[in-house]
Amino acid sequence: MPPLVILGSARPDGDTRRAVEIALTHSANLIFLAQHNIGNYDYAHGNDGDEFLRIVDEMLANETIVFATPVYWYAMSAQLKTFFDRLSDLTETAKAKGRSLAGKKVWVIATGTEDILPEGFEVPFRRTAQYFAMNYRGCAYLYMGSDVATRADSEAALARFGASLG
Repeated sequence: MPPLVILGSARPDGDTRRAVEIALTHSANLIFLAQHNIGNYDYAHGNDGDEFLRIVDEMLANETIVFATPVYWYAMSAQLKTFFDRLSDLTETAKAKGRSLAGKKVWVIATGTEDILPEGFEVPFRRTAQYFAMNYRGCAYLYMGSDVATRADSEAALARFGASLG
């Protein structure tokens, strides 16, 4: 079964989408978060009718989940952060779905212009996977800065990373 990619970018065809295509040369199911109505976390759960749980259902139907995000201000994108905040619903109003995430394989693909990922970037991904008993498998970073040799090395490393997603 192809992996599910949850793309948290503001652009559907930007650098992060390109990174996904480098890593996943085989097929993948892609969800572009910016095209979905997902409200912010709400203690009163007034946004229960949005598309968040439909995306969770897609996660449940896949064994491998890849979160793809540009690095914005040293962290995941706002679109992906909103989605992660809503995972709280899986501990409150949709507990059975939250428990059903156990055992899923989780990977991260990130893009940015710094030489390396910022310190602590992976923490929310790793800890969220741990909380839901998912298997966090790691993160690949595609350098998008101006150094051509570093970009080429980064693309090659991302392709190798993609080969390990099985």
